[in-house]
Amino acid sequence: MSKADIIIRGKTYSIACAEGQKERLEELGRKLNARLSALEDTIGDVGDMRLLVAAGLSLVDELESSTGASDVEDLDNRITLVERTAAMALSEAAARINKIADRVEEAS
Repeated sequence: MSKADIIIRGKTYSIACAEGQKERLEELGRKLNARLSALEDTIGDVGDMRLLVAAGLSLVDELESSTGASDVEDLDNRITLVERTAAMALSEAAARINKIADRVEEAS
């Protein structure tokens, strides 16, 4: 188990994480800190809790906004690819089964 040191508004928080995740968490911490700083510049010093709530709400809003039509089209394309791959695998399996059945028939 590793620990990532996240600095938010000048305070350091040690967060336990899986091996190999330390750098990623620290990068996410830097991004969150930058977002909080930008938000504070916009709405002023409203205290840690209100600032974190405002940042959380803006992140959730961005997340929901990003699930628009392009994401639906991307999902449809991935589903189509999975369907095609499955159809090819089934077709290949059917061909192998037919070959085995032919061998069994010839051996009888």
